[in-house]
Amino acid sequence: MKSIITSIPMSKGLEFDEVIIPNGDRATYSSEYDRGLLYIACTRAMHRLMVLYVGELTELVTE
Repeated sequence: MKSIITSIPMSKGLEFDEVIIPNGDRATYSSEYDRGLLYIACTRAMHRLMVLYVGELTELVTE
């Protein structure tokens, strides 16, 4: 099994079996620009999505 680590902008248009989003907290993802990045990251996962965070999960995930 191969692992690929890439940035969110570089993953646009690709699909992965599993996506792990580190730092999914409110401090990292809070603006409209961040909303777009988070959308791209979340929609890359075909089977499993994990959002890791410390503190408060960004409200963009719960909307």
